[in-house]
Amino acid sequence: MRAVARATRWLDDTEVDPAELRRQGIKGKKKLAELLNSYQALWKHSKSAEDRTRLVKRMSEIVAVTHTLEYHDMLDVPDLQFKQDATSYLRVAYLMESVGLDTSLYREEISRVKPRLDGHMGIRGANQQMVFHTYYSHFGLEEPFPLASGFRRSEIALRSDPYKLDDNGVYRFTHEIFVPYDFGADPDVQFFSDGDMAYIRRALDILLPVYVHKRNPDLVAELVSCTLYVKHVDTPRLPEAVEYLLDSQNVDGSWGRYKSLERRHGQYVRQGWYLHTTMVVMEALMAAFERPTGGSWAGGLVSSVAN
Repeated sequence: MRAVARATRWLDDTEVDPAELRRQGIKGKKKLAELLNSYQALWKHSKSAEDRTRLVKRMSEIVAVTHTLEYHDMLDVPDLQFKQDATSYLRVAYLMESVGLDTSLYREEISRVKPRLDGHMGIRGANQQMVFHTYYSHFGLEEPFPLASGFRRSEIALRSDPYKLDDNGVYRFTHEIFVPYDFGADPDVQFFSDGDMAYIRRALDILLPVYVHKRNPDLVAELVSCTLYVKHVDTPRLPEAVEYLLDSQNVDGSWGRYKSLERRHGQYVRQGWYLHTTMVVMEALMAAFERPTGGSWAGGLVSSVAN
């Protein structure tokens, strides 16, 4: 609770201007989604109506930019920028609707940009096609082809050797788990086969200690969340990983070590790098110690870590 409170204060001092971040070479819409996602996670786990009201007010301030036409530039940007922004563009609207914020203009713009989205689906990776399946379904968009079939090309379906996955491969692996569980919002979903689950649990047991040893809070957090989502809470790897996350928080409430990037990005390293790491660690800790309404996956971890 103290760690999340410190992180919340850090978030309260963090602002995202998508256009300015893009001018600085940082994916602005992605960072808007990350900041919004952080507060939505706090909202999801909040047990106080007063706190929820405060969090929704803060989120409404964060997304005020989405009510301007300048934000909705997806038909005008170059192809590379479109590819970089498209997932986050839909995710922001998805998160807004999850807490009841107005997306009437946003939905109109999504409909306008759909043909360009459709044209990019064939070049998307497996986990990206899976997440677009979620968003297309949510917004009532017709899929250009069955996007959920992307799973057949996933690291999980291909049974990739965990020892041979580089950092990008591990990110692909974690997001292949995040998507079916809707990033923790749907903890009891039945998506993976028994064979998939056996592979996932073995991979998590291999990867968790590797990234704790590497002192990489970003990937440790994602792996912790995945471990909880697949209910692999009896693994001895989990308490050590959670302890590492608790112990590695920065004094200012953030997580991550990105001093070397400050010379290149200056003050924007806050949004460019610390924000993502802080978001995923907060989500992992809240998943470990709190049960979202109707969920059933994190029982017993509190006592394991405390002991």
